[in-house]
Parts: sequence; structure tokens; C-alpha cells
Amino acid sequence: MVKKLLYQRKSALLLSVGSAAGFAIGGMVAWSLLQKRPTLVGMPIGADVIPQDAAVVASFTTDRGQWQQLRRFGTPESQAAIDKQLAKLRDRLLIGNGLNYPRDIQPWVGSEVTAVVLLPPAGDTDAKVQPYDPASLAAGEQSTVLVLPIADPAKAQTILTQPQVAAGQDWVDRDYKGVKIREVLDQQAKAYAATVLDNRFVIAANDGKAIERVIDTFKGKPSVAQAPGYSQALSHLSATSPFMQLYVNLPAATALTSSNTSQPIPPQVFSLLKPNQGLATTMSLEAEGLRFQSVSWLAQNRKTRFKVQNAAERMTQLLPSTTLLAVSGGNLKQSWQTFSQPAEANDPGAASSQLFNADSLRRGVNSLSGLDLDQEMIPWMDGEFALALVSEPAAPPAKAPANPEPANLEPAGSEPTAAPSPASETVTRAGLMLLTQTTDRKAAEQTFKQLDELVKTRYSFQVSETQVDGKPATSWVSPFTALNITHGWLDGNVAFITVGTDLASTLLPAPAKPLDDNIFFRQTASADLKPNNGHFFLELDRLINPDVQLPLPQLPTETQTLLGAIRAIGVTSALQDGRTTRYDTRLLLRKGDAPKPLPAPQIEATPAP
Repeated sequence: MVKKLLYQRKSALLLSVGSAAGFAIGGMVAWSLLQKRPTLVGMPIGADVIPQDAAVVASFTTDRGQWQQLRRFGTPESQAAIDKQLAKLRDRLLIGNGLNYPRDIQPWVGSEVTAVVLLPPAGDTDAKVQPYDPASLAAGEQSTVLVLPIADPAKAQTILTQPQVAAGQDWVDRDYKGVKIREVLDQQAKAYAATVLDNRFVIAANDGKAIERVIDTFKGKPSVAQAPGYSQALSHLSATSPFMQLYVNLPAATALTSSNTSQPIPPQVFSLLKPNQGLATTMSLEAEGLRFQSVSWLAQNRKTRFKVQNAAERMTQLLPSTTLLAVSGGNLKQSWQTFSQPAEANDPGAASSQLFNADSLRRGVNSLSGLDLDQEMIPWMDGEFALALVSEPAAPPAKAPANPEPANLEPAGSEPTAAPSPASETVTRAGLMLLTQTTDRKAAEQTFKQLDELVKTRYSFQVSETQVDGKPATSWVSPFTALNITHGWLDGNVAFITVGTDLASTLLPAPAKPLDDNIFFRQTASADLKPNNGHFFLELDRLINPDVQLPLPQLPTETQTLLGAIRAIGVTSALQDGRTTRYDTRLLLRKGDAPKPLPAPQIEATPAP
């Protein structure tokens, strides 16, 4: 049931979809047919009536074929888990309101529907000057709105003149600036509100005040379609017939997730896009998974601009194909300066939403090494870089003794020795490696010299000069934990440091097979963004394999089920100009059998007489 919907803190997406479906039938009585206005190209449907301060706007196709294709991805376990959640959503938001999508909505709705998350009204605050305040957001509830375009007015009129509500529900009509709003009431609280706007849309929300804000936008207040930089950014996207289109107001979305821990997306995710103003994304279905084309942009009044330098060319050729996880970029110094910017003093939620605490990292480096990260290390790291988690080379098989004892002879009184399991013979380990190019090799070598002396005198490491496939390198070996660290140089003034047994041999003199030749990397890397500013790559197929020994936390069963459906993730980024950045993301997914019907409703539909 949808009772007490206003008091439930659910995922913004789920609330939006639910409100929408239930809302569509909130019931408006007869309305005349007017010619439709043209859709805004590339924007979610209804962008011209959605308030500009919306935090998130997402439109989804209503095409059954695309939904069936999406549901076919995954393992049997992940498919069943997702179907279960879809069924619960249907029961709570449709069946519980006496609604049936094929009967009440599908006959008239357009080719896509839009879900919107609105923050509590900001009063008279000027959003261009005053940032969103998480403390005030926590005091209010977010609103969710669904915009359903009317594709068949005749069918819509027939259905909506006889609105469906569940038993125990009633409704009341009221007028707001000449537009009728119908509020559907449960016995204890409002269930949802609805209106027909301009004979083009059915607007549904979990709050009548949210409907008023949409009406205000329709009557002239700024809309998402007018958001500065949005329409220009869309020119960089080229998806046709996407499954989803997304717009994110990044300052508002970050404030929302910072103030509400129940949100499905942690604020640290949005901190990766700092200091951008907005993000636009399309999601398309492909044969092997999902493709996201995204673009982010800086605020127009921001004085600083990105330095356009798409110079990430070599790192994927230097990393080995056994890489499990990699982050690469064109300039480590520039990236550090971007992500280590201090939180604004008047933005109390910014510090907690950062992906990492730069000051803590500075203090940690100084405590361990005595070096100033900003003054003695970062300045010479001014070229391409890569940080990677890589499988360690397999240990050579143990040699059999010259005169082995007969296998059937055991020492007297002893138990027979168990044969090793196949799994124990295939267990692998993983280590870390950092590669960074420099234009100041002298400064880099001075830093390594200081570190060599430090680990030798303070931590009692064994420090020695060594050779790795004929290339000079320096080895550190811990006296207690057998920790092996190696640093040295690759061609082209690329410094490397590896943490792991014999990991340097995967780099020198060159990888036997580079990451560029990894089949999953090739499938997830973007061919459209060349040159580019870096990659993110994650091969979940091997990373979550129980035979790979990694100090990872135990994940909840539900999370493991969903991750088991993903084979690999790849992100490629490229700067388009001083304000705009493009991203291409691909998720390679497992594919299962054709989707089955959703589980039967768990609650009985009880429409009012």
C-alpha cells in the first residue's frame, strides 16, 4: 500500500516511479484536445515544466522491447532479485492504489516518462550565491514528481474521466492559479496529488506543493530546459533511442545525499565530479551490456577553467593485461590540485561528501616518510599516471625431489596426508603499482633516494640495488612481513613503484601482454574519445573470484548477487573545452534466459466502488 508515502524515505527513483504510476490515474475529468508542442531535443520529456532547482531528472522509455532486453541481462540470481524488487514496487504503488498499468496507463502514455526529485523549497535564497544547506534540507522532505506525456488524448480522456482509486481512498479537487489539482487521500494521510497540465502531461507527485511548483514553472519560472550550460552540453551526446536520459544538478544532488543517508547513491560519488555544475547522461542497451554517454560542465560564472590537455596515451600500453583495477590520467599534479581543493567554508556538507580527505593523506605521507606531499612529491608528478591493482605472477611449480619416497609409505602412527585441493593450487594474489611520468627526473630521483634511506633506517627494510630483466631497480624487503616493494624507471621518464612479489617483472622490460590487449578492456574502452584524458577499468570477473586473495570486506549477499551479474566496467574521459568533459562508460553484463513474468501480486487490488 502507498499509505504514509509522504513519510517514507525511499530511493528517489523508486518514489518517482511509484508516484507516477499511481498518479496517472489520480483522475482528471474531461479535457479538450490541443495540438502538442514539440519535444525539446535531447532533454527528458517535460524539461520545460520541471523547476530549474530540481536535483535529479530521469526519463525512461516505455518501450516493452527495451525493458525485456534489460531484464535479460544478469545471472539467474540477480534476475530473480531484481524481479522481486520490481514486483514489490508494483504491489505497493500500483496494486495498492487500485491501479493496473496495462489497463490504466499504457493505452495513452507517451514513449517515455520522467521522474523528478525536488529539494525542499529554498525560500528567498539566491541559489547562484548561496549554496544548498544540508542542515535545512534535513529538516524537510524531498518531493518526487512524475511527468507522463499524453500520446493518445482520446484514450486518455476515456480512462481518466473515471479515475481509479483503492478502497479506503478519497479525493478532493482544488484550484491553483487556474489549474485544477486533485489530491488523493488515504484514511490517515495524503497518498498523492495529480493534475493535467496544458493538455500535454499528467503530472503526479507525492506532495501537492510539488505540483504547485511545476505549475509555477509552466507559468514562467525558470525550468530545467533553461538551466545554464545544459542545452550546450547536450550537443556532445549522440545516443539514439536511449533507454534512459538523466540530468543531475550536482550541487543540489550532493547536498541531498549528504543530508540523507538513506539515499542509494553516496555523496562521495558526486564528489568525483567536483567542481562541475551539471551532469547529463544517456543510457543505451547494447548486445553485451549497457553504455552510458555523459557530459559534465562548469558553472558559467566560474572564473577558473579546465586546462584542455587530453594526453593519456601510454599507460594502458605499460600496464599488464593481468590488471584487475586501474585508474589512469593525463596529469597527476593537475588531478591532485582538482580533487584536493578544500571545502568551502560556507558549505558544511562538502567535507563529508569528499571521496577522500586530502589533509589526512598529507599528514599520513608526512608521518610515514617525513616528506611534504605538496612540495616534495606532487610537483614532479606532472605527466601521465596510473594506479593499478594487478595479479601477481604465478609462482613456479615446486620441483619434485630427486628420490621421492613411495607414495604408499607413511611414517608409523601418522595420518595420511590430504591431497591439495584444486582451488588451493590456483589461488593468486594481487599487488599495487603506481606509474607516473615526470619532466623533472632529478627531483624524482632525489625523492626516491630519501625514501630509500628512510625505510632502511626507520623501518629496518633491506634496501638493495637489483636487476629486473636487465633493467636497474631498487628493492625494499620488510624484515617481518616479507613485504616486497620495488621502484625504478621505465622508458620515457616514467617512474614506477610496485608493492607485491615479483610484480615489477610484469612491467620490465615491457608487459608480455599490455592492458590494451585485455579483451574486457578493449570492449569497455571508448573508441570515440581519442585522444582522451584517462581511463577507469574494473574487471569484476576476476576481482570477486574467491581464488583471488584480496583484503576486501565481506559484502552483503544482495550486493554480491548484483555484482555477480557484472563482468567488467570501463570509463573513458576526455576534455571537450575549458568547461566541458565527456565520459563514456560501458558495463559488460552476463546474459541469461528470456525474462519470466513478474511474481504474482502479494496484495489484492481493491478499487473503490
